[in-house]
Amino acid sequence: MKILFVHNFYQQFGGEDSVALAESRMLQERGQDVLVWTRHNDEIKNYSAFQKAAFFPRTIYSGRTVSEIREVVRQFRPEVAYLHNIYPLISPSIYDALRQEGVPSVQVLHDLRPFCSNGWFYINGKVCEKCKTGNHIHALLNKCYRGSYPLSALYAATMQYNRWDGLFDKVDAFICLTDFFKQKAIEAGVPESKIFVRPNCITAPVWDKPVPAGDYGVYVGRLSSEKGVQTLLRGFALLPDVPLKVVGTGPLENDLKAYAADKNLSNVEFVGFKSGDEKWDLVRGAAFAVVSSEWYENFPISVLEYFAASKPVVASRIGGLPYIIEEGKTGYLFEAGNADDMAATVRKIIADPAKAAEMGSLGRKLVETRYGPEESYNNLIQTLQKVIAR
Repeated sequence: MKILFVHNFYQQFGGEDSVALAESRMLQERGQDVLVWTRHNDEIKNYSAFQKAAFFPRTIYSGRTVSEIREVVRQFRPEVAYLHNIYPLISPSIYDALRQEGVPSVQVLHDLRPFCSNGWFYINGKVCEKCKTGNHIHALLNKCYRGSYPLSALYAATMQYNRWDGLFDKVDAFICLTDFFKQKAIEAGVPESKIFVRPNCITAPVWDKPVPAGDYGVYVGRLSSEKGVQTLLRGFALLPDVPLKVVGTGPLENDLKAYAADKNLSNVEFVGFKSGDEKWDLVRGAAFAVVSSEWYENFPISVLEYFAASKPVVASRIGGLPYIIEEGKTGYLFEAGNADDMAATVRKIIADPAKAAEMGSLGRKLVETRYGPEESYNNLIQTLQKVIAR
C-alpha cells in the first residue's frame, strides 16, 4: 500500500509526536510504501518579520501546503493519506489539496482540535464544550489558547472557517482512540459512518527479572491543572500511611510542593522528571498507579505503560479513561475531582494485594494482545483499506 504519512511536530516533543514516529516506523518496517511529509514548529523561531505577519492567515489556510502536497501526490501517487497533527503550519488546507488530487484522507483525532481551539474541551479549571457544535467565538472570549487573545483568535478563526467550509465533508475518515471520543465527534457533527475506533498501542518491554511491588503509589505525568494534581495531593492528604511518588514537572510544581509542605505530607515525594530505566524502575516498584485527570483524557500512553509494568490503575471516571481501565479488572475508577472518593478507591486497592496483582497481570496481558503492535497494525491497515475501497 502506498501511504502518504503527514504530521506537524510540536516545539516540545510530546506523546502525539512519539505516536506519529512510532506509527511511521511500524508501517515501513512491515513493508508498506510510506512517504513521510512533515513540518516542525521550530521553523517559527526563525521567521522573518514578513513570515510572522503571514503566519496568521497561513494557519487558517496555507497555500504553501496546497502547492507542495499536490506536487508530492503527483510524484508519489499515494493510495491514501494518513494524517496526525496538522496545526499550525500544515493547516486544514491539506484536505483540499488531497481532494483535488483524488487521494482519500484519514485523520487521527489525538485530541479534540477540530471542535475546540485548544483541543481539550477544558478551560479555567473545568470541562467546556461551548464550541463543539461550531460557534468558536467562545474560544476568543475565554482566551482558550495559552491564555492569549491573539492566539485564541487565530485558532478560533481557523476552526470557524474550516467548519463553514465543510471540513467534515472533505475528510474521508476520522480515527478516534476511544468510543468516548467517537461520541464527542458525532455530537460535533461528524457522520458516524466516517469514524473508526483504534486505540493507542505500545511494545511491552521484557525485563530480565521481576521487581517486587512496593508499598507506594505512583503518578507519572505533567503537573498541571487538567491532570487533577491538586486533587491528587488532597486525596493523599487523607492517606498519610500510603506513600506516593510524583514523577514529572509542570507549571504547578512549586504550588504543589508548597501545599505538601504546608500540610506536612511526608508521604508524598516529588522525584522530578524521569525517563528510560529510571522511570520504569519507579513504576515497576509501585503497588499501583494513579491517573487523576479532570479533563477529557483521550488515550494516555502512560496507562499502557502501567499495564506493561503489571500495575493496577486508580483513575478518574472521565473522558476515555473508563474505556481503557476496566472497573475491577485492570483497576478502579473514582469521581473526577473528588479527593474523598480517590482516597477510598486507593484504600480499596491496597486492602487486597492478591486482587491488585491479578489486575496487574491482566493489564500486562492486554498490552501484549489488544494494545500490542500487531493488533494495532492490523487494525490500521484494515481501516485504510476500507477507506480506499470507498
